[in-house]
Amino acid sequence: MKRIVALFLATVMIMTALSGCGNTKPAETTGGTQTPVVDQSGESKESDATQDSDEPVKLKIMLHNVSAVPEGSIADQWSTILEEKLNLEIEWILPPASGYEENLQITLLNEDKPDVICFPTNWVYQTSFQDACESGMFYDLSDMLGKYENIMAHTAQMSWDSLDIFKDGRIWGVPRSSPARADGLWLRQDWLNNLGIEYTEGEFLTLDEFYDLMYAFTYNDPDQNGVDDTSGLMLFSEESGLLFPTIARIFHIGDGFPWYEMEDGTLVDLKYSKEYDYYKQYLTFINKCWEAGIVEPDAFAIDYAVALERDDQGRYGIRHGYPGNMPIGPEEGSGKEYVYCPGVVIDGDPIGTYTYGTTSTGVWYYYAISSTCEHPEKVLELFDYVLSDEQWVNLNGKSLINVGFTKDAEGNYDYSMTEQIAEKDKENGTNLATTSLINMFLRRSDGVEFFIDKSLTPEQQKHIADLIQETFDLHWEAKGIGYAPKIVTDPVFIEYKNYMIQEEAKIITGDKPVEYWDELLDGFYKAGYDKYKEDMIAYIESTK
Repeated sequence: MKRIVALFLATVMIMTALSGCGNTKPAETTGGTQTPVVDQSGESKESDATQDSDEPVKLKIMLHNVSAVPEGSIADQWSTILEEKLNLEIEWILPPASGYEENLQITLLNEDKPDVICFPTNWVYQTSFQDACESGMFYDLSDMLGKYENIMAHTAQMSWDSLDIFKDGRIWGVPRSSPARADGLWLRQDWLNNLGIEYTEGEFLTLDEFYDLMYAFTYNDPDQNGVDDTSGLMLFSEESGLLFPTIARIFHIGDGFPWYEMEDGTLVDLKYSKEYDYYKQYLTFINKCWEAGIVEPDAFAIDYAVALERDDQGRYGIRHGYPGNMPIGPEEGSGKEYVYCPGVVIDGDPIGTYTYGTTSTGVWYYYAISSTCEHPEKVLELFDYVLSDEQWVNLNGKSLINVGFTKDAEGNYDYSMTEQIAEKDKENGTNLATTSLINMFLRRSDGVEFFIDKSLTPEQQKHIADLIQETFDLHWEAKGIGYAPKIVTDPVFIEYKNYMIQEEAKIITGDKPVEYWDELLDGFYKAGYDKYKEDMIAYIESTK
């Protein structure tokens, strides 16, 4: 409730501070030398004082999941290349990953904003972001994007659709596009070995096998240290207060309100459906896991960043993940090793195989350009260059060519330089091999090779490629991407939805019976979900 109240107050303050601003016109600046005003075509209209063309354009870019860009590091050298190529001076603003969204709320209230702000995907649907767009806080990019060939060529249409948040053709950011897919599970192979459990990578688990595996990883001392310090499954709370849907996905349930088309053409949101009982099946199963103590016991109190820290400490036997991101082979020092499982199947499930069950936008974060940015065209020029063939070799290699790796005529990668740098870093107590900026900044939606570690053998690369293909084959596309009926802004609807989140936690932890969900569902329909459902189905039908 504290977060909800804070969000409401933040929204009110934003609307008050920005009332009277045009929807997309950048804010005027006062005092000192006049700065260029930029129209919505992205063209700079010079004011009385013309900027020296040799003077680099300064950009402040706020990023998520990048901890540092140490001076002299590979990432720092890459940043310098971008600056020199485009005549820029870039300041990377890097808030801690834990609490990033709270930091975003504060950033939205500050008058002095970064030129570019990275948003988590779920912010597309948040009222605070939508209100900020309507009040003139960010640029509508729809009339600017056409001339940036690399951005347009390597961003999926579904990604643009998701950033057309009002469904009127306006685009409110540049997506960090990525292949839409069905993520599965990483299993600790070294723990399987320790417990004598056989599993063939790429095979599905049944629900019973999944439960038994979590139980063994919790209670059978899988790390063989004689201490009760492991949990079967990594689980954590999202910003909304809901648990991350690692288990919910097994029952075709994901974040938000994902709508799917069934085989008979029926459009349905399986979480809030009265015709299907998948969500009650999920609540029954996760309650069984919770009561048995085989999932993270602090799941409602920790976020993803904390869960990752605990995973690094060797706490979890199973975690959600994409095969392209999964480390191959034993981890040096800890011996931690993973094997990939595409998912879990339910006996007798009429839908059939495991599916991802999420909004499936093909967007993993997106970048909004603040209306106070004096040169949005330079931001787009930067993004376009990063996605060019010249720079894709660096993003694809997750490092910097001729600094972090070399590539021969046959396309083979040699990372021995990075290994040597890392070895020197250990000796000097530095971390100059940091490349996360290159990994995290932008991606091509059609660049699946990004996820295949080029240091692996050809056989290993082929194996990972096959697992990645399986994630595409299992993907179940959600409908109505990015559309939100007006009822979602109704205070009664918002209040009841948040109430449901609190009450759902009681079902999961056993304080309320699973049948209580039916009562909550009835209340939700009365609070406006019936109107939501009607409008959503009408919208999806109109797009066919």
